[in-house]
Amino acid sequence: MHLSLPFCSILMAALVALTVSRPTTTLDMIGIMARTTINRIKKIKDEHFRMSPEIYFPGPDIDTPIDCLTSVIIHLRYLQLRLQVPPSQHLRQVQVDLETLLSTLEGQAVSQGCPLPNHETPVHKAKTAFPFTFNYLNLLELQRFLDKLCLNMDKVKRCKDTDVAETQ
Repeated sequence: MHLSLPFCSILMAALVALTVSRPTTTLDMIGIMARTTINRIKKIKDEHFRMSPEIYFPGPDIDTPIDCLTSVIIHLRYLQLRLQVPPSQHLRQVQVDLETLLSTLEGQAVSQGCPLPNHETPVHKAKTAFPFTFNYLNLLELQRFLDKLCLNMDKVKRCKDTDVAETQ
């Protein structure tokens, strides 16, 4: 069967549009998932962690940069482990959101041909003297990191930060 030239042109344009829009759609999904998780964290902090506004919780000692897709996956996996310290029943939805976000980021990495980082993460001591505060601080760190991720979505387009690697 012979297809007409206009039909072939329309079909080709549609295929190109689908191919070109896929990364943007995935990046949009990643941004939406990150913002949704941030909102859930805020709600959990309000409902389960009624902290006095006079208490100041500083950020982490080391500011984790968002260099590339791989660095985001590595740090989110680390935070995922830290959020599993009991009692964590009220953190379950954030844990599920984080798992979904990580799956999407890993899918993005695979679609870009990026090597996935090993699942090896720093050993984490599951027992802590102050689990309530520990969970609160981890939520704060995750919220800060996701806020930073939303502001640096352009870096999720790269497998590795080649500019930084070349200058060092």
